[in-house]
Amino acid sequence: MAALPAFAEPVEHVDVQITDNGATSRVLLDRMGKSMQVVAEQLFVDKDSVNINAARGDYERLLAEVGDRVLTGYQMQSVSVNAGAVTNINIQVAPWSAAVDDVFVDLQFSGVEPGTAEWLQQRLPQLKSRIESILMGSSVDASDWAGGILRRMVRSEVEKELPEFKAAVDVVREDSRTVVQVVIYPVGQLVQDINYSMESQSIPNLLLLDLKQRYAQKAEALRGLPVDFVKKHQMELENLLLTDLKNEKSVQRHNLEPSVKLVPASTLGVEIGMGSDKYKIWFEGYGDIGRNDDNISGRAHIGKFISEQDEIFGEAGVTLDEVDWDFSAGYARHWGKATLSYMRRGPDGQNVYRGEYDFTNKWRLRTEYFSGTDTMEIAVRYRIHEFLSAEYVYSNDKPYFRIVGNL
Repeated sequence: MAALPAFAEPVEHVDVQITDNGATSRVLLDRMGKSMQVVAEQLFVDKDSVNINAARGDYERLLAEVGDRVLTGYQMQSVSVNAGAVTNINIQVAPWSAAVDDVFVDLQFSGVEPGTAEWLQQRLPQLKSRIESILMGSSVDASDWAGGILRRMVRSEVEKELPEFKAAVDVVREDSRTVVQVVIYPVGQLVQDINYSMESQSIPNLLLLDLKQRYAQKAEALRGLPVDFVKKHQMELENLLLTDLKNEKSVQRHNLEPSVKLVPASTLGVEIGMGSDKYKIWFEGYGDIGRNDDNISGRAHIGKFISEQDEIFGEAGVTLDEVDWDFSAGYARHWGKATLSYMRRGPDGQNVYRGEYDFTNKWRLRTEYFSGTDTMEIAVRYRIHEFLSAEYVYSNDKPYFRIVGNL
């Protein structure tokens, strides 16, 4: 009886597995596998698996020759082909010469301040170790295509964790080590300048000079960041500054409650407030333009909060024309941005009623009535900076312009 012809089973799928002695990373081996997968699919898919097995040796030699050309830096040690509907191809490789045993990753952030760069690097905690693990044990002659894999991996990681940044990757061989230089740089609209302020309505700003100078440097560290990054991480950045402020000895000593507000823009606003729910102390000096009497004067206010909204206080004032002093005791009620005050002023025994409203931390409306002289004042004040303000006063006595020195 004549032999029946073998059943022709076409190849539907090819599975390529590449291994070495265990030194090369799985990432690189998988990339080699994908390269050989393309070649194997062109050779075998839809072909008769019986015929492939019959010529197995020829196919294995062909794959070895192709692999020697495609997988730069590696040589084929063995190739095995087992054809079927699913055709399995196993390839054993080894480096041409030396393997990478020393990797140095130089990770830099370009265009941002050093302190900020350290904080940004914390958002990519595994990047250096991942780069090292990919390259360690690989062939030193495979740096070109291994570098391409690294570039894709690094750019993907940066895009995921820091989408407002881009990365450039360069792989070079220096003496006996492989150096990977990663430069991460910001893109889009950047913070070009800083508009910084630290002010207190609770204590004299003179007491905050040292603290203000040090935190000006922290604010400057935000220069160069993408504006979109600041918007996305605004709360986190504010909390970082706020945590540092709360740990300051001077803040704790004066029982202050700091606040931080960032205003993202190309000129980044950094506004730090130093308030207190225990007391309110201020010293002001006045120079009035537009009236001749009592045009140089000063006033001191020392208040103690007896509740969240209620303050009792004492004030002392002096006019320098004839060095006249006055002293007041009073009560103030605070509602958010509004304050109403009453005080009894000596030695003339007049009543003073004062209302204030802070539209912003720079603009204030004041109205004040003095019963002894039956004078009503309505004033608008603009704070130029923490030590200087300008105020226009409309008075039923005589309007005038006032320069205010805020200590």
